[in-house]
Amino acid sequence: MEEIARLEQILREAADRLARLRSQGTRGEGAIPLLAATAPAALQPLLFQVLQALASELKEEGVQVLITGVHRSPKGQVSTWYELFSQEDIERILTPELIRSLEALSSLERLRLMLALVRGPAGSAELMAQAGLTQGQFYHHLRILEGSGLVRKKARDEYETTLHGVSSLFTFLAAASSLLRKHSERPALEGLPQEQKGEGP
Repeated sequence: MEEIARLEQILREAADRLARLRSQGTRGEGAIPLLAATAPAALQPLLFQVLQALASELKEEGVQVLITGVHRSPKGQVSTWYELFSQEDIERILTPELIRSLEALSSLERLRLMLALVRGPAGSAELMAQAGLTQGQFYHHLRILEGSGLVRKKARDEYETTLHGVSSLFTFLAAASSLLRKHSERPALEGLPQEQKGEGP
């Protein structure tokens, strides 16, 4: 209950801050980023606060990306994750392991298997039917997914995704969605407030 109350307080403070910034105008210093303004209304205050925090961390030119996610299982269990990524992390991830992970998610058949398993644990026959695979194809793709830590065997003929699998799958699909979107359709990051020296939040 204390965590919920604290979250409500943070959201109220963010909403108040957003209202103050809106009153300062729609462009220039203090304006709302168009990216935040295009988000669902309930997320705008929080997204605005996150974008401002990321911008304040960039003392020099560069890039910072924050990916967050929530997964509720068929049984109601909630898992969350986040990944904070910057240009400094690029060299760290350029490894053969990255290529193996990308290869595991670069197959339409494996993506269909993963999406079927996100709905809940399932047996081989059900998964083959949902993904449209023969038995040989199914076990070939399953071995790759298990080897990458995206899927695990739960029981004798039952498989499930790992949290790593769910977060990797939807992070990958979110990035793919961004790649498929035309440049002209992307919301601009205009009007992100600049850091004001000597002033409090």
